[in-house]
Amino acid sequence: FVVMTDATAQLNAFRTGDIDIAMSVPTETADNSEFADNFVKPEKYVSSYFVLINGGPKNTVPALQDANVRKALAMAVNKETMISVLGGNGYNIQLDGFIPYGFEDADGGDFRDGYSYYEYNLEEAKALMEAAGYNENNRLSFPYLYSNGDIHEDIAVLLKQMWSEIYVDLELTSVEQGVFYDYVDNGDFTTCRYANNDSTDPLSFFQIFTTDSQIDGCQSVTDPVYDQMVAEAYTIIDHTEYMAKLHEIEDYFVGEMQYVIPLMTQTPVVLAQSNLDGLWLTVTGSPMVTGITVE
Repeated sequence: FVVMTDATAQLNAFRTGDIDIAMSVPTETADNSEFADNFVKPEKYVSSYFVLINGGPKNTVPALQDANVRKALAMAVNKETMISVLGGNGYNIQLDGFIPYGFEDADGGDFRDGYSYYEYNLEEAKALMEAAGYNENNRLSFPYLYSNGDIHEDIAVLLKQMWSEIYVDLELTSVEQGVFYDYVDNGDFTTCRYANNDSTDPLSFFQIFTTDSQIDGCQSVTDPVYDQMVAEAYTIIDHTEYMAKLHEIEDYFVGEMQYVIPLMTQTPVVLAQSNLDGLWLTVTGSPMVTGITVE
């Protein structure tokens, strides 16, 4: 077992045969036919990659307290273009809600089926920004924090380009992966990239942003109405009512308040040497290697 934090180094080590399994390689590897026989993909992967907006007590940009400004930012993101630029051969999937694909709804379908928020609409986004007082002569500026990594940087650059069309000058700041969450957990950010894939229950995706559950100082969402909705969900026993409540929470969290801007599900690109059999990945992307055989 070798720890290699650099994705390109992992890919090179896999290519030379120095490692048998690569858990983190550049996403564009998915477009490389050289590895066509090496991809290992989870049957189901529940993950959301989104922009987190700090509207809590450490927020230093009052404009981001305005839900209409947050909605304008969401509507100015052309996700189809973003996915096309990022590539990934199906590993990057457009996400139009906070809860990712992969959770079963009360009717047996996917939780995401029929529920989406804020399609790309540049003109309406501009109108919302203009109503808030912004235009070419009065532009809004704020920083966006992301961790080092090719895809994180690519997304940051795309956001900067897209938001520039609605009078926003985005200031990009990158930090090492090892300290990125220190900044976020301490609330030392204005907007940042964020992702969650640590549960098989969609309620946990909402619970982490309730006031009491957030680490002191982070408080990117401080909303007693939201807190109450999540608390009520924990008391519901009937499954149909429970799922209906989760949709109600998402309608509020994303549809009405736009506390986050969902972007995609970013399935990890995992490679295994072709003589290995039996590697599989959990719904959170963790590898299960106990059943591996070497041919």
